[in-house]
Amino acid sequence: MATTLAAGQATACSYIVATQISFESDSAALDRSQVIKLSEWLNRSYATFSMYTSASIEVGASGAAPHEAKALAEQRAANTARALRMLLKTDLPITTVARGYRSPMNGLGDSNDFASLQLYPDVEGLKLPDCNPVPISGFKR
Repeated sequence: MATTLAAGQATACSYIVATQISFESDSAALDRSQVIKLSEWLNRSYATFSMYTSASIEVGASGAAPHEAKALAEQRAANTARALRMLLKTDLPITTVARGYRSPMNGLGDSNDFASLQLYPDVEGLKLPDCNPVPISGFKR
C-alpha cells in the first residue's frame, strides 16, 4: 500500500492512499487475484485511516484505434468502481477518469493498461495534523 502525502498545489498538500492494478491488454474484467489485491489494500487502508470522504479511479487502456481504447478504458473504470463499491465499508463518492492510449507502454516503460485507485482520508473527522504546518508568505488559510 502506498500512503502518499501528495502536493495538490505548491502551497497545499493532502493525504492520499493509493494502489494500482494492471489489466491484460484486451480485458476489462477484474480477475480473482485483482479483487483479492483490492480487498487486501482496503484492509490496510482502513487500518491506516478509519474514515474516508471519497475515492477516485484513473484507468488507461491501449489500442491501435483510439475510440476502441477509450471504450475499453471506460469499461475498466466501471468494473473497477463496481468492485471498489462492493469492498468499501461505507458508501463513498467515486470519480472515474478513463483514457485511451495508442501505445501499450508510456514514455517511462510503464503499462498503459492499468487502474490507479486513490482514497482520500477524512482529514477533519480523523483530526489529522496539517501536512504543511509551516506558514507560507502571502498564503492565507
